[in-house]
Amino acid sequence: MVLQQIQAKYWRNEDRVLLRVSFKHEDGSLQEIRSWITRHMVKSLWPSIIHALETQVALDNPSAAHASSEIVSMEHRSKVSEIRSRGEFDAPFSPDVDSYPLGEQPILLVQAHINIASNRGPRIKFVSANSSFEVGFTPDMLHGFCSVLQEAVKTTGWDIALQMPDAFEADWEGQRVLN
Repeated sequence: MVLQQIQAKYWRNEDRVLLRVSFKHEDGSLQEIRSWITRHMVKSLWPSIIHALETQVALDNPSAAHASSEIVSMEHRSKVSEIRSRGEFDAPFSPDVDSYPLGEQPILLVQAHINIASNRGPRIKFVSANSSFEVGFTPDMLHGFCSVLQEAVKTTGWDIALQMPDAFEADWEGQRVLN
């Protein structure tokens, strides 16, 4: 199965983020998995994602390992900008779902395990009490997921700032300083 779309949206009445992930099956059918992400889950997942991105930089380019934080931040801005320019963040989540492998009701996620390997995008295995599912990300997709999660968390009121490693430098983006 190939990752098709990801959506994260805060549901105030549940005080959770609904994560919807759709996959295109080999036969062309669209499958969707729905899951709830709690504040606690976000707080443990975000540092793991950042660590995975930094580790991926070090694995793929060992000579750049010393600057992995800066590279992750630059890649994030670049990838998110590319995704925005293609209009992919504006595309509505597809309602044409053929099946829900884990049921139509969202599962409550309790853990996430990230698998990293050289020259392959990270894979995140999301785990609930009774089931699990795994998402294989390309670098573009993982940065897109980060952006989607950041936007969803901004609407929660949870007082969590999901920032890339060099957030201070991002504050200066677009400003020019002469020495």
